[in-house]
Amino acid sequence: MYKNKILGCAAIQPSLHRFTKLKLAMMISLTAIYAHNTYAACAISANNSYEFIDNITINNNNLVNDSHMKNGDLLTLKPGFSEHEYDDNWTIWLDLNNDGDFEDPNEQIFTTEQRTNEAVLVNLDLPANLNLNNTEMRIMIHDDNVNSDSCNFNGYGDFNDYYVNIVNDNNSGTDEEHDYNLLQTPQSGQNEHIANVQFNNESHATGSNNGYADITHKTFNISDGDSIVLTPVSRWTTNWSVWVDADKNGLFDNDEIIFTGNDIGDNQVAGEINLSDIDAGYARMRIAMNGDGKADASGFNYGEIEDYTANVQSNSNNPVPPPPNEKNYGSHVQWTHEEVNVKVFKFEFTDVPLTWTDTRIRSELNEIKDYFNEQSYGQFDVNYQIHSEIITINQKQSDWHNISSNEWKEYYAQKLINLGESQFENIEDDTIYLIISPQISDFGIKAGVNPGAIRVYDTYDERSQAGGIAHEMGHAMGLHHAQGLDGQDSVFGVGNYEAERIQYGNKFSMMGNSAWDFGSFNLYYKNFFKSWNIKDRVPLISESGIYKIYALEQGTGQSTNRDIGLRIKSANDDITYWIEYRTKDGADTDGVQINVEGYFPDEDSRSFYYGVSYLLDMTPNTFPDDLNDEYDDFDDFEDGSLLKGKSFTDKWGAFTITTLDKGGEPGTPSAWVEVKVQMH
Repeated sequence: MYKNKILGCAAIQPSLHRFTKLKLAMMISLTAIYAHNTYAACAISANNSYEFIDNITINNNNLVNDSHMKNGDLLTLKPGFSEHEYDDNWTIWLDLNNDGDFEDPNEQIFTTEQRTNEAVLVNLDLPANLNLNNTEMRIMIHDDNVNSDSCNFNGYGDFNDYYVNIVNDNNSGTDEEHDYNLLQTPQSGQNEHIANVQFNNESHATGSNNGYADITHKTFNISDGDSIVLTPVSRWTTNWSVWVDADKNGLFDNDEIIFTGNDIGDNQVAGEINLSDIDAGYARMRIAMNGDGKADASGFNYGEIEDYTANVQSNSNNPVPPPPNEKNYGSHVQWTHEEVNVKVFKFEFTDVPLTWTDTRIRSELNEIKDYFNEQSYGQFDVNYQIHSEIITINQKQSDWHNISSNEWKEYYAQKLINLGESQFENIEDDTIYLIISPQISDFGIKAGVNPGAIRVYDTYDERSQAGGIAHEMGHAMGLHHAQGLDGQDSVFGVGNYEAERIQYGNKFSMMGNSAWDFGSFNLYYKNFFKSWNIKDRVPLISESGIYKIYALEQGTGQSTNRDIGLRIKSANDDITYWIEYRTKDGADTDGVQINVEGYFPDEDSRSFYYGVSYLLDMTPNTFPDDLNDEYDDFDDFEDGSLLKGKSFTDKWGAFTITTLDKGGEPGTPSAWVEVKVQMH
């Protein structure tokens, strides 16, 4: 499968699009080396920009240095992805003779038989009577092939190294007590198991799991009063209970039951969940179906038990669920507030202080404040609060070299909640969080919408990071990357998502490849902010005619009567074209740019994100993307405008648009362009 992959976090570093492929490859290698601290075995340089190890557990506990394990123990390998969820392989090595390498026979103890983007369950198959102390284990997720000893790997993927202890499973007294363990695993089969779990409109289907399944890689976002529908396969009675371990003590107590129900045979059990006694945040959720009695969290004779992850929304301000049959992602998702409040929290380690001062933070946030004021034409405020105290992490920086980004997110989330930020998980309010800390194994500037938080790492670079932070603020509020569509010999190509979409393809846009230069949002992404009222100035065209549009760079004081773009529906009714005129950001001022809304609408279905925009190339293949490498090339979009005298016809035949003339002074709000639209 072809992958469009580029280096780094969501905001590309300054001038990356000008680098040669050789320089880019060197940067990828160096970044990957910096991100990991390997042990005795050979060093490798996996590039974890796109897939990474999210979490690894052994018997439901996090795998850490000095963990004990034995033959038959269960490892759960959970992947994470920065964008598209790629199918990958997993491989595990164990230094069976403790000689500091993985070169000996049988030291590659596991590899997947086929690629997957789901969590992988591994029952350890170790030699009999094996006892080892402090021996090395390497776990790798990888796109490319690996050598038998893992050495010299420099492809896409991620790895963790651990020092672990192997105990002889015949020895007594070596078993550890593990959280969430069952006292009895139910007996299930094709005629008695959990078939489907559904909360509101989100469901997860499963088959027979031999009595128990750890499906904690699947997260349900739940709120008090949400609907639940449980579907069994059964010939007998079904008694159900659902728990959420709100206090995270590894047990499911009676006061953590959020739903019970019963019925007969294959009948669904439905109702509403009660979260009145459950605190907001992430927690393990257990769903149990007993076929001959009360469902008990510790197990029973017949039926099935499944564990999931629940993201419990705040009871005081629950997110509004989407209307029936409507997706919770896409073009209807908007930022509904007239402002955004940024709360800044600073962290440091016992041996590595934070060099970012409050003066620097204020300076960079003021840059961002001015940028959003200009982009919104004076209709949007960025406010910020800097927490006065630096939060000290009572560990050394090196202790975090192999800590996953999710563990870091869980750590600072709990710290902030303890400081009184009870609404940290609330994605419906007007607040996002900026977390600044020294570098850990994660790298770059990154953000996500659920919850809305940005991670900035102190790398001692004194240059302003404001453009990158502004880009990540877009992600934290709900914007995807401003992408491009490279159809090779045609504008739209053949509809191959993996080969044709260029992730940062709009090289002129803040959410594309122009973050560090404060490129303007494209008009479709400006429409994400409801208070900006963009559609009032970007009319939907349904009749033939000649239309004048002004440059989208209108500043804060220009006439709101000027149209700054056009919208035209495609004949297939799924796609809307957004026509805009840029006179800055390096765009060609002799023509208009065209982005589309609604193309590949379900390829990225993460909740609470606005729809993706794709910049079209009106002169395709002048600087084609090299499909034989894995890097995105942006050069083809430099001449992608529809220039004066040129025409474009909707792929599905709804209209033809022609650029006629331009006027005004380029680079100022007076600049304009005229286009002719002929409806068919």
